Amino acid sequence: MSKRFEFIKAEQRSPKWFALRKDGITATDVAVIAGLSEYKTRFQLWAEKTGAVTEEPAGEAAQRGILLEDAVANWYTLETGHKLKRSNGVVRLVEAPWAMASLDRTIVGEPGLVEIKTSTSRMWALEPVPAAVIAQVQWQAFITGAPWVDVAVLLGGLKFRRERVMADPVYQAELFAKAVQFRTLIATGWAPELIGEDSDTLAKVVPQSTEEWAQATGSIERVAALYAERKYESVLLDQELSNLAISLKEAIGKGVGIAGAGWEATWKQNKPSVKTDWRAVAEAAKVPQEIVDAYTKEIPGARVFKFKDGGAE
Repeated sequence: MSKRFEFIKAEQRSPKWFALRKDGITATDVAVIAGLSEYKTRFQLWAEKTGAVTEEPAGEAAQRGILLEDAVANWYTLETGHKLKRSNGVVRLVEAPWAMASLDRTIVGEPGLVEIKTSTSRMWALEPVPAAVIAQVQWQAFITGAPWVDVAVLLGGLKFRRERVMADPVYQAELFAKAVQFRTLIATGWAPELIGEDSDTLAKVVPQSTEEWAQATGSIERVAALYAERKYESVLLDQELSNLAISLKEAIGKGVGIAGAGWEATWKQNKPSVKTDWRAVAEAAKVPQEIVDAYTKEIPGARVFKFKDGGAE
């Protein structure tokens, strides 16, 4: 029987590792493709895979996970008695090399895998394993043929938890089909459907380059009419919320807040902020203009969306 997957050695977070992952669909990617990620949309992933935008560097949460990964792995070994082995590379299907995964740990003498997480997300309080993580580990099980994956997680409050996710071939097939469809979008250049969270990414993909005005089609006319209606409703709702808020503020008075039956509202004074006018400092210190210019850079303006209806913005 031919081997299901192959192992490509690459130190995690090395240039080779990043290059391999960019050309494939990883476990993290498949959660995005399935629309389950809290951190990235399908359009954002598509823009990264096509090279339209540069992938953002790992944020604070990801950095925290990297630092605490060994601690969670050690806890798992103490909890289960199983010795773990770090996987320094990428596994990928032989028949579809683009389908790949980076494994956190394999278990010595056991057929399963271990996925390590650190999280402060409230999603872990709603279900044993969040849907995005289930998609990730099912993809790992699909690539390797593992019968199960143990999710070892360190939650907020320094609470460890271990949950076993059994392989689900039906769900794995669904994920693979979605990944195939997404790769078609990458190959053809057709972007996935946009959602509101894609505004910043869209501005990077299609920056303003002309002063031309587009002509609205019938479908866009309907979108604009609906937008105008919803915008008016939101103005009325904002006004209603402001009226309700002023009543609560009046009740708080000179205090810090007010509490009721299962609710509370605060009206706190923020600490004063301090801002230094460095240009004025440079002038007062008689810093040569060429030095000021050398440390002054132009920041591109944001692409601002505005909507006017009947002359009212």
